[in-house]
Amino acid sequence: MKVLVIGLDGMTFDVARPLMDAGEMATLASLKRRGVSATLQSTYPPISAPAWVTFLTGNNPGRHGIYNFQNLDLSRYSSFSENLVNSTYFRGKTLLDHAGAEGKRILAYRIPLTYPAWAINGLLVSGPPTPDRKRAYTMPADHANELPPMTLLSHDELARAKRAGDIAAIDACNAYELKVMDQITRCAIDDGTDVIVTFTGIPDGLHHSFWHLHDPASPFHDPAASAHDKNVIRRWYVEIDRMIAGWLAGLGEEWAVVVLSDHGGGPAPTRYLNVNHVLAERGYLKPTSASRAQLARLVSRQVNALRRRIPGKVWLKNHLPAVLRSQVRQLRNGTGRIEWGATRAYAVPIFFPVTGINLNVRGRQPQGIVEPGAEYERVRDEIMTIVAALRDPTTGAALCRRVLRKEEVLAGPHLDNVPDILLVTLEGVDGGHDVDRLLAAVPEATLRNVSGSHTMEGVFFAAGAPFQVGRCLEAVDLGDILPTVLHLAGVAIPDDIDGGVLTEALAPEYLAAHPVATTSARAGGGGDGDALSAGEEHEMRKFLQDLGYIE
Repeated sequence: MKVLVIGLDGMTFDVARPLMDAGEMATLASLKRRGVSATLQSTYPPISAPAWVTFLTGNNPGRHGIYNFQNLDLSRYSSFSENLVNSTYFRGKTLLDHAGAEGKRILAYRIPLTYPAWAINGLLVSGPPTPDRKRAYTMPADHANELPPMTLLSHDELARAKRAGDIAAIDACNAYELKVMDQITRCAIDDGTDVIVTFTGIPDGLHHSFWHLHDPASPFHDPAASAHDKNVIRRWYVEIDRMIAGWLAGLGEEWAVVVLSDHGGGPAPTRYLNVNHVLAERGYLKPTSASRAQLARLVSRQVNALRRRIPGKVWLKNHLPAVLRSQVRQLRNGTGRIEWGATRAYAVPIFFPVTGINLNVRGRQPQGIVEPGAEYERVRDEIMTIVAALRDPTTGAALCRRVLRKEEVLAGPHLDNVPDILLVTLEGVDGGHDVDRLLAAVPEATLRNVSGSHTMEGVFFAAGAPFQVGRCLEAVDLGDILPTVLHLAGVAIPDDIDGGVLTEALAPEYLAAHPVATTSARAGGGGDGDALSAGEEHEMRKFLQDLGYIE
């Protein structure tokens, strides 16, 4: 079989299902009727960096090691590395590499975290973040000269358009991006490419910036806005559906089609759950002196105010000396308000709705005091019990939907870089780091800038001769997509990955004729990763900051 995989970053059934039911997304509705569909379970945390790498590798973040665009590093009290992750951390072990090694011709178009591009058996066009949004970064490198610009707006131009609410500029940019995506994908279909993975980030970008226009329940919804603006998210869902219809019309019986999103989308949280407050009350965390805490709060307010006024929001990263930059960051993110030598545990906000708690372990953190082993497990159990009992003082609802040991949802050689306790917070409540109060409002300026966020649930559709017809599956795991696509393409599945073929989605007669085959691990790259240049990171940070992914 040939396989067309369509990645729709952040697409959610909450928006798509009503449009499908109304006949406005007829293509996805048709795929559901003539194939299989399911809610797709994202990664912990549900953010594009770990999620798309899980898609590409078939492994959970504990195995592939990517947890965010800035990776986790528990040896630092900030809990995050200073550098951005990139494709050198995992390339060579992906769907693209496994299929290419068996002679399959590949198109990989704009999949996130595929910069820098690397050699595959076909064409790889790097996806976001890239240093220059407009430029095509490809492998083979000379193929970039044959491609048009990837988009109309630079990082700075896009940020200005979003801040200004310039829907016309956003519409023009989206239309252009889909035109280029459509042309390149159609060319790959027509020239007999075996495995096509093509991607757009339009849904997720619109969610982040314009959820308040879409959702009447948003605190910043404007009832007086035009119907055109209010429908900006719905309109582009429909346009994407139309583009897919054009592709499917040209496919023969030899094609299987998979459509997925890496996570869902919804409103941004409006409150912070400050676990540090509870830890301090219970004696697990010792705050600094009152004067230093007051200074930390003042610095936090002033830095936030400056960041909102200075375009691009990269001034802190690029204009302060490294030592001062680190000190200001500590005051902003709460780590400067803690006496580490007397603290056993502290909060690590990750990405909504997943947040974490680290234990301050001797030998792991610079001033760790919790002994590994029995004391570690006892303290962790105590804290999990305390956090599970936290309730919203107004509604009585549990503030955490799930309280998990990290090893309950993640596994692998990179598990040590994950907070010891993972929390899935209540809808509308993000993880915070304040010590003064249990719940705090997310600043209005933050919500005006980023009114939408993520959910754990994405979308999944698959159709073609191999699949059952009209079946709704139980939730599908993102890690199962790689082995399923390889199996459809006739490629043996590496036996060292976490995911498995979605046999429940396949027609029994197809599965009987095409039993799942495995192979020993293929040689591949990956590892600790290579750092990008300062100039590359400077530009890529603009994209990530605009979406609210990093500071």
